[in-house]
Amino acid sequence: MKNERKLAVIGVGPRGLYATEQLISRLSNKISEARPYLLLFEQTGNFGCGHVYDTNQVTTNWINISERILNLDPRPTIHLEGIKIPAFPSYHQWIDKDYSIIAITEPDIYPPRAKIGNYLQQRFETFIRPLVNAKMATLHTERVENVVVLENGKIEIKTKSNTYDSIDEVLLTIGHQPTERSEQILQWEKYSNDNEKVFFFKNSYPVERLLNCKGIHAKSTIGIRGLGLTMIDVVRGIATQFGEFKIVDSTTQKCEYNSTKAIHNLFVPFSLDGLPPSPKPLNEKLDSLYKPTAEQISTFEDLIGNANAQRKAESSDFLIDAITPIIAKVFTQLPQAFAPSKMTIQDIEQVTKEWLKNQAYHHPLIVSLKQTTQKMMQSFVGMATGKHNVSLDFCIGQVWRHCQPSIYKQLSFNECSAKVFGEIIKLDERMKRYSYGPPVESIQQMLALVSAGVMTLDFVNNPDIKLSAEGWKLKCEEESIIVTVMINSVLDAPEIKAVKSPIIKNLLSNDILQVVHDDFGVSTNEDGYLDSGDHVEEKKIALLGRLAKGTIIGVDAILQCFGNRPESWAAAAAKNWD
Repeated sequence: MKNERKLAVIGVGPRGLYATEQLISRLSNKISEARPYLLLFEQTGNFGCGHVYDTNQVTTNWINISERILNLDPRPTIHLEGIKIPAFPSYHQWIDKDYSIIAITEPDIYPPRAKIGNYLQQRFETFIRPLVNAKMATLHTERVENVVVLENGKIEIKTKSNTYDSIDEVLLTIGHQPTERSEQILQWEKYSNDNEKVFFFKNSYPVERLLNCKGIHAKSTIGIRGLGLTMIDVVRGIATQFGEFKIVDSTTQKCEYNSTKAIHNLFVPFSLDGLPPSPKPLNEKLDSLYKPTAEQISTFEDLIGNANAQRKAESSDFLIDAITPIIAKVFTQLPQAFAPSKMTIQDIEQVTKEWLKNQAYHHPLIVSLKQTTQKMMQSFVGMATGKHNVSLDFCIGQVWRHCQPSIYKQLSFNECSAKVFGEIIKLDERMKRYSYGPPVESIQQMLALVSAGVMTLDFVNNPDIKLSAEGWKLKCEEESIIVTVMINSVLDAPEIKAVKSPIIKNLLSNDILQVVHDDFGVSTNEDGYLDSGDHVEEKKIALLGRLAKGTIIGVDAILQCFGNRPESWAAAAAKNWD
């Protein structure tokens, strides 16, 4: 009988699913003395989809990637150790849509995250069931608290109630982890605990908790910390409990919000800068205006992927210098743009560079930060639907989105200094207000709530906040409002030293994880194995995903979960069976 080689996968959401599929597929083509045995840990019980794509979540939580570009490859039939794992279709096959024949003027569709979760869950079930039946895999709905490398080279995994030993290799795909709370959040938490009249939610998800809160009703006034995609999910989820959105213009996705209840200032969102996210273009035709040519992408990749240039770089300027000519060229070719007739392409390049370095930079080509948040949202909707002239900042954001795969590919595992790479990551994060923007319909829904008096944007820009006997008192200039419910919709940054989950704290204290630098994540090699002394040579523990952000860039989106990094890890892991 063959020996067993045990692999534990901790965190079996989309990334863990795809990585495991890739490994088993590669092992099916090998003749090995070791029979694979998988221990799969997913504390939520949502194997394959994780908590982000939980199939039971409200349908008002939308994915932020259009179905058109959601290219999740099919799984071929796998034969391993006498068992057959059936093929599974691509996402497009699963929803029975052929985007090669769908009109490019059709508005893009952004499905509920639960729908993606159903796809992922079905894909996992058809994959794992034959392995479980063959006693080659076990599923564990437990939270892993520690991973220990023993003197004999084996690995021991500890959960709250069990210990699993004699493990040969571990893959960590644990995604977002809780972090130490800020002083403000701790203060608000204590305030709400001491005051039964107010309600505080330090996390927005699951939205169902909010809907079941007795403090949230048609007469409530709800403060929402944050102005991004999570805020939109929260507002849409609550708003649909008291009324409904109706699209009144299909060409712009303009909405109305109607309710039989008398609602006023139900939502009071705010952020540090009051800047709203910018919607993505409405459809493929409009989106294609911002897509660089294959030649432009090739040149861009050569420039930023040059190891010598990376070593010499003293700032993120080398990335800015490489992308600027593409942006300027795209901008000058737009059918509708802000561009004054006397500006040369060199002038546009200069404005682009200045704005990428400082997004408070003021210029007639850039949407003015002095505009109200509502006016900005309306302007961006007009650009996204082809109804208004396009500003340079909107164009930069859309071109950046099309270039992101190249940025992520060429600048992960780069030769840049930690300082320069930190600047690059921060620049990409700043650009996400545009590149990771919501669908047009989401912004139109927010505008509909403002028009109906259900949402106020009067306090959106960094209000002064004081705690009172009645609730949180928000003040901007001479205006003030009291909210009795406060929801934090700001997602914690992946700052590894601030993570408080037991598994990460223990791995850090045991020197198994090495931090790239304080603001970001963990050091890994190109195959995902931890760069921690001898462990990288031994290839025992690998980490894929958000906490590797100090080494790689671009880790959160589902397309990265099904991308080349899980494939690289699987290829390397398969060699360990030799």
